[in-house]
Amino acid sequence: MSRLKDTGIKTLKLFAENKMTVYSGNATLFIITAAFPFIMLIISIVNMLPGYSPKDVADIFFKILPDLDSLKELILAMVVNLKNQSGGLLASAAALTTLWSASAGVAAIQTGLNGLEGSQPGKGMINIIKRLLFTLALILLIPALLIFEVLGESIKDIITGIMEKLGLESIELRLSSILNFGNLVIILTAFLVILLLYAYLPVKRHTLKSRIPGTLFCGIGWVVFTELFAFFVPRFYHASSLYGSLAALFLALLWIRVIIMILFIGGALNKALEKESNNI
Repeated sequence: MSRLKDTGIKTLKLFAENKMTVYSGNATLFIITAAFPFIMLIISIVNMLPGYSPKDVADIFFKILPDLDSLKELILAMVVNLKNQSGGLLASAAALTTLWSASAGVAAIQTGLNGLEGSQPGKGMINIIKRLLFTLALILLIPALLIFEVLGESIKDIITGIMEKLGLESIELRLSSILNFGNLVIILTAFLVILLLYAYLPVKRHTLKSRIPGTLFCGIGWVVFTELFAFFVPRFYHASSLYGSLAALFLALLWIRVIIMILFIGGALNKALEKESNNI
């Protein structure tokens, strides 16, 4: 318990000393500005897939956002409006410019993680390519999740059929109950994305194993704060009826700001544990 307390104090000290609240604010601003080109590129890809709509894209975002009607309406309206501006985007040189703009949010997170490491921002071509690849991977991830949702039932039927033929009915029943939780895929995907961000996005590379504690903290903190946010906001915040979409934008900014802070606290935890292991 004493060691856990010491680690927590060191983590918060690293977070404060490196002015991560400032980095969080900067990252929030850049993520908001990068959201429009980011979603535009996603919709451009989704438009190439048969049977998908902007509503399907919005549903993916709803799974990681707080369960608030005002936020859902804002995201859905943004996705629908951007659909009309994304036609043929991938076939033009504008896609590269849009990808560059969409990488601004990733670049801001990279800068914050480098700040925790005490490293320079890293303006070399390697770091630029790294940011673009991370952004492109995130953009492709949404259509991949959409496809998985459709194929999920087919994959489940194939696996359960094999289990039945092998006489593993008990395992098949347990596996079937697990596969019914579609959110499990979202959780595992989010875990992997955060883990890769911690390990490979900063200038200094780390092993995946060493970044697991911060990833677990960030994932749990994300879920807990999102649930609390969705629970308390409707009970204590009544401005949405007066300010409409402006209130929804404020709520989105507040939520993103805290989530980015949780992400950086997880990075500080990884750094604190790394220092402790080096001192042993």
